[in-house]
Amino acid sequence: MALHVLILAGGSGTRLWPLSRAALPKHLLPLGPGGTTLLRATVERLLPLGAEVRVVTVEAQAAACLAALEGTGLDERSLVAEPAPRGTGPALGLAVREVAAADPEAVVCSVHADHHVGDDAAYCAALWEAAGWAAATDGLATVGLVPRFAATGFGYVELGEEHRPATWRPPVVSPRALHPSPGLPAYTALGFAEKPSLALAEEFVAGGRHLWNLGLFAWSAAAFGRELRAAAPDVDDALAEVVELRTGGRATEAAERYRAIPSAAVEPLVLERGARLSVVAAAFPWSDLGSWSDLLEARRAAGEGDAAGNVLGGDAVAAGARGCLVESRGGRTVALVGVEDLVVVDTGDAVLVVPAQQAQAVRDVVDLLRAGGRTELL
Repeated sequence: MALHVLILAGGSGTRLWPLSRAALPKHLLPLGPGGTTLLRATVERLLPLGAEVRVVTVEAQAAACLAALEGTGLDERSLVAEPAPRGTGPALGLAVREVAAADPEAVVCSVHADHHVGDDAAYCAALWEAAGWAAATDGLATVGLVPRFAATGFGYVELGEEHRPATWRPPVVSPRALHPSPGLPAYTALGFAEKPSLALAEEFVAGGRHLWNLGLFAWSAAAFGRELRAAAPDVDDALAEVVELRTGGRATEAAERYRAIPSAAVEPLVLERGARLSVVAAAFPWSDLGSWSDLLEARRAAGEGDAAGNVLGGDAVAAGARGCLVESRGGRTVALVGVEDLVVVDTGDAVLVVPAQQAQAVRDVVDLLRAGGRTELL
């Protein structure tokens, strides 16, 4: 039995347009520490776990992911490539099947490749404990984050009865740099709530019984297979056929079969229907980097801002500006004078200027470009 980590790295990403494009999604952008890609930063964050790591992506992004991972020890054998994007449910179903074929007793964690984390050790410790609860309960587990505010753009997981720490057990031999015993509270999870209204989100935060759902999961390969089979037998049958066709060298038929699977996130497909779901309550600096304003906040928290709260990337200067984010990657100097709370992104073929408070509206620009047939900008 060994610990395996699956890094989900297949999204297309439009919320960081114009830097993020279909051919250059968020996890491949150099937004990690020291200008590394978010994917590489995720791999390096996980190294203390001592786990076997695989990157789950789509075939169209496989080459770019490999380039971003050069020097990490991961290669093409570390990739699980979907023929086409079908959501985290089928993608993880396919990846877990591949892991189980090599290690039937594997304990598996699933994480995202495009998040910002401000405390790598706390992140790894929470994953380790979730894996331990999954092993102890023969079920599924997730890591929930104590909410910092009433967010309407995140999902929430509801807490039930608290687990007894004495029942936790290490999923594998103790990894490097982690203490092999639980230190975070864990609970039975009662269910998920996806992107609630502001009033409901405020109720969740005030009640203290809901955590942000980060999309960080753990399970044994056997438990996930059992739960997927019970919740979605048609999907499970299709994935079994895909793996059989791939193993038999019939890649084209396997791809056609996979494309016929309906898209679904893993939460409604499996976790929300699971009989045994645990949640570990964690508290570490985190952002899903879902907008330019999120990136500005994360970089400020990491100490990258100047005295006026500006975060300037590339060839940029600010005179009398406050609270601004600049990403100048188009070969030109971007100068800000006397403005506040702006996001300015220059990629050479496009320039974005938006108030930081309205950064979520970037998706509206993407929709307008798509409707106008401007695919060269997407």
